[in-house]
Amino acid sequence: MRALLRRLLLPVLALVLLGSLPADANAARHGPCIADTRGGPTCTIWTGKVVYVDDGDTVHVKVGSRTEHVRITGIQAMELTNYSARARAGQCHGVEAADRLDQLVKLAKGQVRLAAQDHTSASRHRPLRSIAVRRNGRWVDVGRTLLKEGLVLWMPNRVEWAWNPQYAIYVEQAQAAHLGLWNTSACGDGPDQAAPIKLWVNWKSDSSAAGDPDGEWVRIRNLDAVNPLSLGGWWLRDSGLRQYRFPSNTSIPPGALVTLYVGGGFDDASNRYWGLETPVFDNVDRERQMGDGAYLFDPQGDMRAWMTYPCRTTCADPNANAFELVVKPSGQEWVGVRNVAQTPVGLEGYRLTVGGHTYAFNSDAVIQPGQLLKVYIQRDQDEDRPLIKGWSQFNPILRNDGGSARLSTFTDAVLACVAWGDGACSSGAG
Repeated sequence: MRALLRRLLLPVLALVLLGSLPADANAARHGPCIADTRGGPTCTIWTGKVVYVDDGDTVHVKVGSRTEHVRITGIQAMELTNYSARARAGQCHGVEAADRLDQLVKLAKGQVRLAAQDHTSASRHRPLRSIAVRRNGRWVDVGRTLLKEGLVLWMPNRVEWAWNPQYAIYVEQAQAAHLGLWNTSACGDGPDQAAPIKLWVNWKSDSSAAGDPDGEWVRIRNLDAVNPLSLGGWWLRDSGLRQYRFPSNTSIPPGALVTLYVGGGFDDASNRYWGLETPVFDNVDRERQMGDGAYLFDPQGDMRAWMTYPCRTTCADPNANAFELVVKPSGQEWVGVRNVAQTPVGLEGYRLTVGGHTYAFNSDAVIQPGQLLKVYIQRDQDEDRPLIKGWSQFNPILRNDGGSARLSTFTDAVLACVAWGDGACSSGAG
């Protein structure tokens, strides 16, 4: 009799135990990472309901029986100081991003699709998920909407990389249209509002390793030939939360520049040091479509200059056909840049790349038509002459058996490449 009861009770107990499993575990499935598409990377997918919007990139979502504090993949909103939905406050564009996300969620009655390539992905102990809302029978990616409207920064991720390529294009489109963050006077007329500014970032240090803060820097040039540019109270950030605020006495003379080094050093009139012990700017990774950016804000919160990389859409350069590279990989190594155009060309804003090593040209590197400028690998930069430059390397970097050298913009658009031996000038080579 007891044996019979056990046989009858076992299926019932199994059903009870199955019912006691977390509902969110049962809800998970697998499919394309990008909503309403076929193919591409595969993700774990959940559905849930938003119970609260924290800010422009973070929400509380109920998935099954659990409520999770979710960080949205691929975007970075400006920070809030008051997270109350009725009285949001914070940095310029931060409230707008949170309000827009709130609106998208409410239009979908809170129903969302969560997706992750790695279900364990997290940011500051919060699950990292792509989020889409249901609209007119389709899933609409909220990251896409916020980027296209210029309300958030692009923040690529090495693990959750499926969204990186599209998001990079959306942010460039918003920049071209001067929407939201990319409107330099959206937060009001700021100091020196009409000042023309150029910014570029050396995102790969002089190393084959992941990065070295002493080799990373951002240059800011005052393009005004008459008026100085005061940067006191201005601040610079990457796509993460790291930021540097310029001292009150920072000023760039007409036509001059200031360089902010990520590593340590002693400030002077034209050089500032962030003092960080780890690199800030992510290197380009073509396989995972990685990149980053540098963003300069005035005291009112307007972004006044920026550079995101690598370039995806408008990558044409006026000097695209002006250069030819020559290389001497044996003996006293050097890489040469020849001007094959009919007019003089300045090399500031361009750099050479060999393997993990980079060399950035300064404003004094100007080549006349037909001239060849040589960069000697183991020559000291302090001995530079107009057409002879030094890379200041301790050891040779040009392999005798083969390699390649590239001349590119800092947004990674290649203008010229030379290969020798078993090397090749394929996409991304260097």
